[in-house]
Amino acid sequence: MELKKLNNISYMSAVIPSMVDKEELLDANSINSLVMNIGNILTPIIAAFLYGTFGMKIILIVNSLSFCFSAISEMFINIPKNHKSPEKINFSSFKRDLLEGIKIIKSNKLISTMISLGTMINFSVAPLFSIGLIYIVKEVLKANDLQFGVFQMVLSASMLAAPILCGGIMKKIKVGRLSYLSFTTISILIFIMALIPSSTFINAFRTNMVPIIGLMIISFLVGMAATIVNIGLGTLFSQVVPLDLMGRTSTVFNLAVTVFIPIGQMIFGVLYDIIIPTVAVALSGLLLIVITKKYKNALLSCDEVEEKQGHSIGDVINEV
Repeated sequence: MELKKLNNISYMSAVIPSMVDKEELLDANSINSLVMNIGNILTPIIAAFLYGTFGMKIILIVNSLSFCFSAISEMFINIPKNHKSPEKINFSSFKRDLLEGIKIIKSNKLISTMISLGTMINFSVAPLFSIGLIYIVKEVLKANDLQFGVFQMVLSASMLAAPILCGGIMKKIKVGRLSYLSFTTISILIFIMALIPSSTFINAFRTNMVPIIGLMIISFLVGMAATIVNIGLGTLFSQVVPLDLMGRTSTVFNLAVTVFIPIGQMIFGVLYDIIIPTVAVALSGLLLIVITKKYKNALLSCDEVEEKQGHSIGDVINEV
């Protein structure tokens, strides 16, 4: 599945910007995020029902049919052709496109800043959600399977609710300022989250319900803020990069910001084993607040780029 995601990144990233006007990109990305998160919520529910009722064989059949129907439906989508296809598709053309994407990123300060920021944030925060919260809920708070399932549902619901509840806010606040405020808010929430797995807080209650509910609320707010940032920066990225260069540029971009996730998971996984969870969570919050302060001016300068005409930005990058 991860190989499929990496394969989809390069060509799917240019589809939405090529089909909608720049003024409608934010709404289009919000709807796309909403639909994708609905799928992420419904998929495990449907899979559990099919597996419990019919077994693995039916799941594989349904999965195969869904890919076939998806491929057939994509044949009827009219996507404007805004790129130059290579005469021969081979390793040389792939290498040339990859190097061109790297050259574009190096020449554009905004994109390189987004990559640096995304890499550091993925390194510090992604392990908290993929490892830290699961460890805290199951091992520290001793949640049962029902409580853990509800926690996962709440976390998924936050990504679903963000485009619906915060669509108006995203339109009123510029992307750079919105990102800075969101990252700062996430940092504060993570510091508050660090108090929940402490023995002092847990022992203050007779059951684990209050700590679990508190962790759910904070995780929900963090998930909403993170989704808002993803939509905003994704929209800005689509506006900055020309459509004919979107695929190769986004491939390098996503590869760079994703590669540090397993490294962070490995390091923080060790930290959760050797130090108390409160310190490990607080360390994630500290790293995020330091990163946010370091890139404050760069984030706020994104608003100046956003105010420029989209075609002029594209022309500058096209000169590369």
